[in-house]
Amino acid sequence: MENLVKDLRYALRTLRQGLGFTLIAVVTLALGIGATTAIFTLVKSVLLEPLPYPEPERLVVVMENNLEAGFSRFSISPPDFQDFRDQNRVFETIAVFRGENFNLTGEERAERLQGSLVSREYFRVMGVEPVLGRAFLPEEDKPGAPPVVVLNHGLWQRRFGGDRDVLGRPLLLDGESYTVVGVMPSQFSPNRELFVPLALDYAAGNRGNHFLIGMARLRPGVTPDEAQADLAAIAARLQEAYPDTNTGWGAVVDPLHELLVEDVRAALWILLAAVALVLLVGCANIANLLLARMALRDREVALRTALGAGRGRLLRQFLTENLVLALLGGLLGTALAFGITRTLVAVYADSIPRAESVALDAGVLLFALILSAATSLIFGLAPAWHASRPNLVASLKEGAGTQAGGTRRGFVRAALVFAEVAVALVLLIGAGLLIRSFERLLDVDPGFEPAGALTMELSLPEAKYSEPARRVVFFRQLLERATSLPGVEQAATVFPMPLTGSGYMLVFFVEGRPIPQPNQEPVGHIRVASPGYFRTMGIPLLRGRDFTAHDDADAPRVVLLNQRAVERYWGDQDPIGQRITFSTPDGDDTVWATVIGVVGDVHHEALNVETEPEIYRANYQVPTSGAILILRTATDPASLAAPLRSEVAALDPDLPLFNVRTLQELVDTSVAEPRFNASLLSLFAGLALLLAALGVYGLISYSVTQRVREVGVRLALGASRSHVLGLILRQGMLPVVIGVVAGLILALILTRLLASLVYGVSTLDPATFTTIPLLLAAVAAIACSIPALRATRVDPMAVLREE
Repeated sequence: MENLVKDLRYALRTLRQGLGFTLIAVVTLALGIGATTAIFTLVKSVLLEPLPYPEPERLVVVMENNLEAGFSRFSISPPDFQDFRDQNRVFETIAVFRGENFNLTGEERAERLQGSLVSREYFRVMGVEPVLGRAFLPEEDKPGAPPVVVLNHGLWQRRFGGDRDVLGRPLLLDGESYTVVGVMPSQFSPNRELFVPLALDYAAGNRGNHFLIGMARLRPGVTPDEAQADLAAIAARLQEAYPDTNTGWGAVVDPLHELLVEDVRAALWILLAAVALVLLVGCANIANLLLARMALRDREVALRTALGAGRGRLLRQFLTENLVLALLGGLLGTALAFGITRTLVAVYADSIPRAESVALDAGVLLFALILSAATSLIFGLAPAWHASRPNLVASLKEGAGTQAGGTRRGFVRAALVFAEVAVALVLLIGAGLLIRSFERLLDVDPGFEPAGALTMELSLPEAKYSEPARRVVFFRQLLERATSLPGVEQAATVFPMPLTGSGYMLVFFVEGRPIPQPNQEPVGHIRVASPGYFRTMGIPLLRGRDFTAHDDADAPRVVLLNQRAVERYWGDQDPIGQRITFSTPDGDDTVWATVIGVVGDVHHEALNVETEPEIYRANYQVPTSGAILILRTATDPASLAAPLRSEVAALDPDLPLFNVRTLQELVDTSVAEPRFNASLLSLFAGLALLLAALGVYGLISYSVTQRVREVGVRLALGASRSHVLGLILRQGMLPVVIGVVAGLILALILTRLLASLVYGVSTLDPATFTTIPLLLAAVAAIACSIPALRATRVDPMAVLREE
């Protein structure tokens, strides 16, 4: 213990004497450890931590699929769910739910709340009981039952101040009174604010109407694969029993946790690997600094050895110094990790699932501690080993401090630079691919003009606007008021909004064509738009006409198609004037709609997802309860939010506006995940490039210091300064060139892991694999040339006088 205390005191005194080196090493380590710890925090919280439910590994999501129709996962129809529930042998219990938002009114202010309609077994499946009150009773999950609601913990605290007397209190949701019967715990579905019984008669539903998501708890000992096989067999029986509606439909069972994180799993692991590589580059840099520093301490080490210090004693001393460095870097890095983590969650919350659970905990702090200790070995072992084997004769010579061990250390330093360059190149190429992919994504035409437009959502409660005519009156008045606002050039409504992925699809039939076989029917994504929508959004009308105010309930039904629908279902034919129907073509009550126009394609899911056939229906003929209002203006779009809220309040004070954002913000949100990946990997690659350049600079500086006499002698014997410059540059660039070659080979292998993260760019993109190595070589050459030029300014006469 006494020796340890002495080692620590000596280490602190030595590091204080070399304060510049200490600061550089600690900051380098802090950056590497902080970034690595922050990304590990994301990985641990999002990918490794179990969900906050009892036995979460038994929770699975149940959906249907139809591979022939291109649906790898799809919602379940109510009758199919009933058969899955009654016939399965693998689930302890199974429930269904669907998202549903509500207008909360009757309180101090109207508010839009995100909720879910759930079947009565939902809370039992999740294994969670309310912390206050109770869950739903069986009789409350039936059509016509008195409306009840269970609040989530966040809404209970935020809107009702945690008042326990909230039980039994009526809440006015979409104009209907619901009785509060329970409150869920804080960790339960934080993105859902309330739960309402689904109250469906499953047997009476249409098997072709898919709108439910299944959630099940496996029986003990049952695996997801066994559950998949069991439900696949049930789905096969349903295909035989109901060929008209179930042909081609199967079942899909996914573990809940796997489904939640599947979109970010690959990206997070890649980012963790990337930041770990940056930390390794930083460790190599510090090792290079230590080697240079040890060269200046050769005389000290030789004297201590001559006075009886054993090799083990020297090795322990140097490793103690390294450990102190690593712990200082770890402490600062942990503080940085806290800030980095909070920043990432705040900026990229929409791109990170389970973002609310991301936090530094005891496990993360232990990881940072272990990482700090490991780095001390990584960067410190080789320098300490070399320093503990001094050449006593050479080191004790007068002025030999810059020569002893020079060749051996020079080789190790060159090897470290080679490794730094190779790793940096791999990271730079990966970042270059993601940046090029992101640029390609931004170059994608969304199909509309984002600049100068504001969007906001509203939802008309069924209890108050059950009659379609009343909805039409509201939307007409809303558009009149909106267009009268100063600065508003155009206004329109649509449902659903592009780039949101929400909406529904309908099978349709074309008049005069034979009825297709099951799964062969044409399918269109349905959009409901007001007159002027395409002009307001900047969507081109390719031919035909737009909706007008006269396309109302009293006029013949009309629709517009997008270009993709025409290409897929009409080919070279002109669809204008043809009629389609969404019901059985030969029925007595069939309603036909005439195609009056064709518009440009709009990306609905995301910019990197191909457009699909879309059918636009007139809002004044089939008015929806929900709508998105779009305002086009030449002024700042955000300035219109407040006056528009006032106009809506004048029409209906119980209608909250929500999701108020510009069209450009909508586009930015759609590319948030690719931006997250490209930004972080580029940051790490840039840091690796900086460290590699510093490593090259340090190598040449060290080499020049060791070769001052040689350079002086060469110059004295007649060598030109350009010759000396070229000699030093060639020797300095040799490990760089080897590192570039090795890095290219590694990049060719490793960039395949980015295949799922890039869009419009090959993982072997020639431009990236050409420009990035040249960039790295250029930076390395600059780093080499600075100390090399300094060497050419050596005074040969001064060197000879020293000799």
